[in-house]
Amino acid sequence: MNTLPSPWRAAAAVLVIVLAGGCSEAVAGPDETPAEDVVLRVVLGDAVVADWTLDELSDSVAFVEMTIDGDLQSGPLLLDVLEASGVEVWSGAQVVGFGEGRVFEVGLDIDAADVDDGWILDVNNRGKLKLASASLPRSQWVRDVGEINVAP
Repeated sequence: MNTLPSPWRAAAAVLVIVLAGGCSEAVAGPDETPAEDVVLRVVLGDAVVADWTLDELSDSVAFVEMTIDGDLQSGPLLLDVLEASGVEVWSGAQVVGFGEGRVFEVGLDIDAADVDDGWILDVNNRGKLKLASASLPRSQWVRDVGEINVAP
C-alpha cells in the first residue's frame, strides 16, 4: 500500500480542515473584492477574518429584535457578529457603509468600550445591514454596511 509520509499526511489534514471551515476563514485579502453574495466583510488588522452571506449570518448568529427610536430593528448584535468572526479582543472599529439618504459613503469610528448589547446590525427589507443603536443619533446610523474594519 502506498501512503504519504507523515509530514505530508499532516499537511493534507490541515488543508482539508481549512477547506471545510466556515465563513470565518481568511478567504481573501482586504483589498480583494468579496464574492457577490457577501453582505458583510470583517477585517481584523490587515486580514479578512470573515466574509458573511446573509444565510451564513442567520445560521451562525442569533437574531434579536429591539425597538430603537420608535422603529423595530431585527438582526444580529454587533458584538455577536464580531465574536462569531473570531474577533476576541479589539480596541475600536470603523463601520463602513452609507449615511442617511444613501448618497454618501461613511466610515463610523467606534470605540470598543462604547459598544454594548444595544448595538444591532438590522437586516432591512432589501437584505442589507444597518448599524443602529440607541447610543447613536439616527443621523449617525450606518446604512448598507458592507465592511467592519477592526483595530486589535
